[in-house]
Amino acid sequence: MPVDPAADPSELIRAVGDGPVAGDGPLHTYSVDVERATGFAPEVEAAIIESVLSHPRSWIGESNLSFQRVAGAADLAIILATPPRVDAMCAPLRTNGYFSCRRSNRVILNSVRWTSATDSWATSLREYRQYLVNHEVGHYLGLGHVGCPAAGAPAPVMMQQTKGIGSCSPNSWPVVG
Repeated sequence: MPVDPAADPSELIRAVGDGPVAGDGPLHTYSVDVERATGFAPEVEAAIIESVLSHPRSWIGESNLSFQRVAGAADLAIILATPPRVDAMCAPLRTNGYFSCRRSNRVILNSVRWTSATDSWATSLREYRQYLVNHEVGHYLGLGHVGCPAAGAPAPVMMQQTKGIGSCSPNSWPVVG
């Protein structure tokens, strides 16, 4: 998409098109919005997020539910934004320009984490993105944080792995195996 110098950099751009339903059970629709200032193409990032939420090791394999990406009104908005926008949208939670969050029916992903993971993440950026989407969508599903269950065990996806994994091993998925 050509850059429009008059365009508002804080504008959220929604990915177009609807994806297939993934999973069985009650349907959760979601949209993907990208803050223009990130420089990311909404459809590219939506495809990454859709590949995570439609994977059998994601939430569709853990519980009786399904997901579908939609371009219109959705149950959940997944927003990829710059750190200042994340801080504003996540308030009163303190994301400090670093963390992502879930507020009500919005998952707000920090674009810096999306592009560089964290210093403590020991595997690939692709796996960190999978973790980030699964973790924050887990909050949308009503799940809270948990700790490392045992040394060497895969970290539960609801563990705050952005802050480190302690004696666990990194894990991107709710369904381990």
